[in-house]
Amino acid sequence: MRIVLGSCLSLLLFISCHKDNHNSTTPKTCNIQQAYANNVKKVTITNGVWGTVSSVEGDCMPTIPACNSCCQNCTVQRTVRIYQYTTLSDAVTSDPYNVFFDSFNTQLVVQVDTDEDGFFQADVPAGKYSIVVVENGKLYANARDGQGGLSPFAFSSGTKNANLTMTYKATF
Repeated sequence: MRIVLGSCLSLLLFISCHKDNHNSTTPKTCNIQQAYANNVKKVTITNGVWGTVSSVEGDCMPTIPACNSCCQNCTVQRTVRIYQYTTLSDAVTSDPYNVFFDSFNTQLVVQVDTDEDGFFQADVPAGKYSIVVVENGKLYANARDGQGGLSPFAFSSGTKNANLTMTYKATF
């Protein structure tokens, strides 16, 4: 009986554990509205893009009664890359869903790392760009425009907010 109980307990622990491969020792903020409010105060650039990188975690299916703690949007530390405007035909991928890309065949404009609160900022000249998050060595681009552009954004002058939310881990 002890062997069976011990085996079941080990299996239960194995199934319920989830390992986050990124900065597991860094505390993350799961009050995303508070993170946005805090990060806007960090902007020091006068001409460029800034934002917060976050990841949706947990079971995000609607429930009755509502479960506010089941699905959270938490800040994460990642690398953000800004490329010249990139379309699907300019990208290399083996992902059938076209969300993770191996590389882009367009010019990398800037690469920045977020801080512990997911905050990033980068000076960029006026132009049309694609902004992606590096996730497990791949380029994560989950947004599209009508011309096939991957995670597109246009910038003219001043500062522009571009919050990036990774949703691939969420259950919808």
